[in-house]
Amino acid sequence: MKEELIVPKCHYPWPTVTSPIANAFDEEEKTWFDNDYTFLSEEGVKRCKKQLQSRVATYMNPTCESVDLMRPCARLMIYITVFDDFFELTPVKELMPIANRVYEVMLGEDPRPEELGILRQMAQARKEWIANGMPQFWIERVSKNFYEFMVYGIMEETPFKLAKKRTYPLLAHYLNFRRYSIGMGAFGDLIDPATNFALPVHIYNHPIIQRCSQLLALLIVIQNDFASLKKELESESEFMNIIFILRHQYKISYQEACAEAMRIHDEYAKELNDLHASLPDFGPYQKEAYNYVYHIKLQVSGCENWYHNSGTKRYETKGFIVPQYGKEGDDIIIPHSIL
Repeated sequence: MKEELIVPKCHYPWPTVTSPIANAFDEEEKTWFDNDYTFLSEEGVKRCKKQLQSRVATYMNPTCESVDLMRPCARLMIYITVFDDFFELTPVKELMPIANRVYEVMLGEDPRPEELGILRQMAQARKEWIANGMPQFWIERVSKNFYEFMVYGIMEETPFKLAKKRTYPLLAHYLNFRRYSIGMGAFGDLIDPATNFALPVHIYNHPIIQRCSQLLALLIVIQNDFASLKKELESESEFMNIIFILRHQYKISYQEACAEAMRIHDEYAKELNDLHASLPDFGPYQKEAYNYVYHIKLQVSGCENWYHNSGTKRYETKGFIVPQYGKEGDDIIIPHSIL
């Protein structure tokens, strides 16, 4: 007899805004996959095209009405997702040179013809941001955050995924590296080009703004873990999920772990909302700081909207691409159903 597991949906004390250009890149992204993601298998490219990844950018930055401003943001959403999927099982010693090369390209170097096409997407996004008026300090910001996504995120997860015996990190450790590996440092930076204003360095570096950015990442971690739970319950290899971590650490049921994850999520959402309502004095940039945190909140609710209403096929069984060092295999069915 199957146990029924009810996975909750996330709700927020702020609105979900609908993008006027939500589907703008549906056709264009197919060309990007065909031209620059040829290192993936043919089946991998087919799976990517069903995921509607470019819509994540528009759903999470819903006040942007400009296709030109959003195009490089859509590119980043795709290449950060593919990078995570493809390189997740790559040994750290091989990944470090790749991370360094990505950083060089994002900062200004052009990729060589023989290099992976994903680097061409990174270079093109950087050129489009510069053409749209984004300053060098912001280019350095998004490059640094992408680098940290690789080094403090993917590389911290990899030892757990490659271990011969499954080992779960403690919750505190998991949330620390997962907030990097979810990629929200770099993706949160897209607020600036989407709103056509680069938040000054001294405002961005303020501890309150930094905490709001951390909360963005932590909220998306839990969102993502809820959204991917059904697929991961049916897979032997996927276990980096807060539900599994909580269940293992506290010896509780899946349902109890879902409830605890939602409690943590709701505390983070309340903290973000409270910080937005009580920002410190940012002088002449008060309006811009308030607007930045407002857009952090819209990214959170927009991502949740994408999971459930965009039509993505990303979280179906066999929805992901096969990693560089992975292999296609039979799924292990765990006796739980999701309502």
